Amino acid sequence: MNKYKAILEEARKDFGINDDFKIIMKKMKAASISFKTRIIRINKELDCDQEFINYLIYHELAHFKLGTELHSKEFLKLLNSKLGEEKVKILEKRYSERC
Repeated sequence: MNKYKAILEEARKDFGINDDFKIIMKKMKAASISFKTRIIRINKELDCDQEFINYLIYHELAHFKLGTELHSKEFLKLLNSKLGEEKVKILEKRYSERC
């Protein structure tokens, strides 16, 4: 869990988000975020490397930063600006293949 906390802190700083967040592990889709409780949930059954976990946390914080659950053009632009468009495409493909 400590590796997730370090990624979360780095991503929060990168997005300029001062709110505190928790990460909990659950059985569910890859990841989700609660705007109200500021909890990022990550599927505990995912067998993924640190790069993919990094992507999931950045993905969820992009939703928070924009205040939307939608994957709009603005969302993709923000995520691409943080991780790089090519990297996002590769990681999204890995997600569709489940890491």
